[in-house]
Amino acid sequence: MLFDKKYKHPFLIVLMVILFIVIIIIFLIFSSFFIFPWFFGAPYDITREKAMKNIIKLAKPKTGDIIAELGSGDGRVCIALAKSVMNTKTNFIIHGYEINPFLVWISGRKIRKLHLQNHIKIHWRNFWNVSLKDFNKIIFFQFMSITKSLEKKFDKELKPGTIIISHNWKLPDWKIKKQLGKKNLLEGEVYLYEKN
Repeated sequence: MLFDKKYKHPFLIVLMVILFIVIIIIFLIFSSFFIFPWFFGAPYDITREKAMKNIIKLAKPKTGDIIAELGSGDGRVCIALAKSVMNTKTNFIIHGYEINPFLVWISGRKIRKLHLQNHIKIHWRNFWNVSLKDFNKIIFFQFMSITKSLEKKFDKELKPGTIIISHNWKLPDWKIKKQLGKKNLLEGEVYLYEKN
């Protein structure tokens, strides 16, 4: 078809190449948000306001905390935790691990705009390749397809007393210490666990 006379005009060929490139870019962006993450945990989804309040209630950030969010998305949970103690003398740090470079860039911009760089560090990394031994609180919003594997990682790497907060998905073999919220689209349950 490209060799028909009507397609031999250079402008049409260039236009078709540009259109093809745009389609590929759109596909890659869409895939990075919604397709590729299925292989590592969960696709991009926002934490709703009610769930956010419950995460903050359970996390209770305090001085000395070193918190990890596994799959930090656009940074909204990290930012909400930092803002919850903004007018206090609480000094802690949150490390967000995100595999999607677009979301890392978006969260970085938001954090800089809010001047929260002293409390939040976002890393463009796969959290499976990160040791969690130095964190005393872990937050995640991942699918049940990987919660069993997360349990194994937590058993191997976390110190006793480490707090784990899960949004919507339960750890299959761990006992829930506290639970807040409702399982629905507007809220979602939040579960608190403690490493023995």
